[in-house]
Amino acid sequence: MENDLPRPVMQNRITRDDILFSLKSFAAAMLALYLAFRLGLPRPFWSLISAYVVSQPFSGTTRSKAVYRVAGTVAGAVLTVLVVPRFVGYPVLLALIFSAWIGVCLYVSLLDRTPRAYAFMLAGYSVPIIALPILADVSQFSEAMLFEASLARVEEIVLGIVCSALVHSLVLPKGIDRTALERLDVVLRDVRQWVWDILSDNSGNSKVELHRLSQTISELRTLVTHLSFDTSNIRWIVGLVTELQNRFSTLLPVLATVRDRLEVIRREENGVLPEAWQKMLLAMRDWIGTGDSGDMGRVVVLQKEIDRIMPVIRPGAGMREMMYVNLGMELQRLLNEGERCFDLRRQIDEGMAGKTPPIARRPVKTSAVSLFVDRRIALVSALAAGLAQGLSCLFWMVSGWPNGVSVPVNAGIYCMFFASLDNPLPAIRLQFIYITLSTLTAGLYLLLLLPSAHSFEMLMLVFAPFLLLMNILMVKPATAMRATPFMILTICSMTMFDTGTADMTTFINTKLSQSIGIGMSLFCTWMFRVVNVTAVTRRLARHMWGDIAQLGDASRVPSMIAMSVKMVDGISFLVPRLTQLEKPRHLAVSDGLSANGILSDLCIGLNMARLLRLERRLATSGVRVRPLLGELASYYREKAAGRPVARERIRGMLDDLLAQTADMTGGSLQKMAVSALSGIWRDLFLHEDIVPDMPGQAGDGRGRMLAAGGQ
Repeated sequence: MENDLPRPVMQNRITRDDILFSLKSFAAAMLALYLAFRLGLPRPFWSLISAYVVSQPFSGTTRSKAVYRVAGTVAGAVLTVLVVPRFVGYPVLLALIFSAWIGVCLYVSLLDRTPRAYAFMLAGYSVPIIALPILADVSQFSEAMLFEASLARVEEIVLGIVCSALVHSLVLPKGIDRTALERLDVVLRDVRQWVWDILSDNSGNSKVELHRLSQTISELRTLVTHLSFDTSNIRWIVGLVTELQNRFSTLLPVLATVRDRLEVIRREENGVLPEAWQKMLLAMRDWIGTGDSGDMGRVVVLQKEIDRIMPVIRPGAGMREMMYVNLGMELQRLLNEGERCFDLRRQIDEGMAGKTPPIARRPVKTSAVSLFVDRRIALVSALAAGLAQGLSCLFWMVSGWPNGVSVPVNAGIYCMFFASLDNPLPAIRLQFIYITLSTLTAGLYLLLLLPSAHSFEMLMLVFAPFLLLMNILMVKPATAMRATPFMILTICSMTMFDTGTADMTTFINTKLSQSIGIGMSLFCTWMFRVVNVTAVTRRLARHMWGDIAQLGDASRVPSMIAMSVKMVDGISFLVPRLTQLEKPRHLAVSDGLSANGILSDLCIGLNMARLLRLERRLATSGVRVRPLLGELASYYREKAAGRPVARERIRGMLDDLLAQTADMTGGSLQKMAVSALSGIWRDLFLHEDIVPDMPGQAGDGRGRMLAAGGQ
């Protein structure tokens, strides 16, 4: 197996796929605009905008976005029809309702890290978009007018969405399957590369970093959420792909543990392991090199060989033997999880060929609850968006500025768009700059080119150069943040042509009010969302420590997979922030936090869960682990609260429990208990230089093995 495998590179040059995507998006937008004109819809350019907003390079993501955009728009329209007529005479109260609605929708969307989040966001800002232009002249307001405007908004948006989904699904559709499978293979290749390196004693030069791998796994999860909407066979095997992702998450702590135990044991053994262990590691290395062959016999042989060479724990056994048991059990988990991953990958290939058994075709629903969420960031973001919406509404009402309706329309929207970022200010500021620059292009089209187009064919020719080029730039990572606001706000200005208000005065007023609205979102975001990266990192870490603390009080054994998925997902949140903290100016405030340290905490949590599973069986042998679990829960609870914690009681309990398990009759129960307890010991005291010998066993070397890894 090669040590330096080629890695995918993000391409920013224009490709044939980019040009094809732009042509399909243009065709869908023009089809939507043509049908809107023919159907006599009042705001046909909304169809054009919607077609572009939902267009994505992959047909699956386009259809996913289309479904949730329709759902969000309909929900917003329904709320508008139900609420606005009842409070139209109370403008301040109505502004508060708009603020609360946007805040609640944004909060829920940030807690739901699936495509459904897009529906909540659309439901939030659809209400002011529909209602506020009608409220510009309250003297002309009527429920019938509001209902017609809401219905028209839904019709125009649905028309654009349907046209976009049809064109991208029927005309040379680009499935997301190949990209998703390539990403799966990248993770699988990285896992194999890591195992190869560590079993070859080459981990110091490995090209793979485990905590970086967690980011790749979480990014893959976001991509896979769109698979059920894809046009390829992969939509029938979403359950298999989701399970493979989950297995990747369970592999991560196993890989971290195996790496650490081998480093400690090699250091203790002066770099030379016993011959039987060397042969076994070489056999495992050969297995990982050809692990996709489907030969389960090799795995069974390796499992038995590990059982044979693991030392038998007898009374008086030292930490050296216990570390070997811990290593052996983790290697067996590595074999089991690795073979399961290879098997799932083979099943996915069979599914893509239409051979998957019906039971494997059932999609597995992954709840957003099992993923990591930051409720504080969600709440603060919701408050910022709600305040921006409320203040802008009051400003518009007090000013009596009819064309100032774009102030409240834009203020809440731009707070919502970038709420998931730690610091949305740079992104909103960039949007403000390019929206301002789009004024010239919008004015050129609105005041000169569109009035000169006397047929739909001429209209297409007028739009083609701008839309085709900008749509290509929108999908390129290097230009997307600039091209998107420039293009979308330009075509949003075309709605003035729908209403017959395309004159210089109205245009200038509208553009000015848009700028004020975005400025309002900048101000409110600055008030609430300028965060300290160190504080965010500490809070994320404490949240995960709190989850581990709950294990000590648990009455039921948690799912190992669910726990690994959530914690690995949390580590993927921490990695970019910790990278930023590693810059020289931040070194003094990192509090020793590291992705590897959090990974060790995850391993402790998994071993706590294993002890929970063994609790009743151990109790029959007189070994009671509940006090230790309670003490560990208190330790992590204090750690999450930011208070200093002492670990002497935990060390004493571990000493006693390891001595008790050493007195047990050998067997699988003893091995599992010894592995879990010694694993907790090693991971808990990972960074200590001195770990004393256990009581009653002075000088037997149990502590020395643990101390070696911390030097």
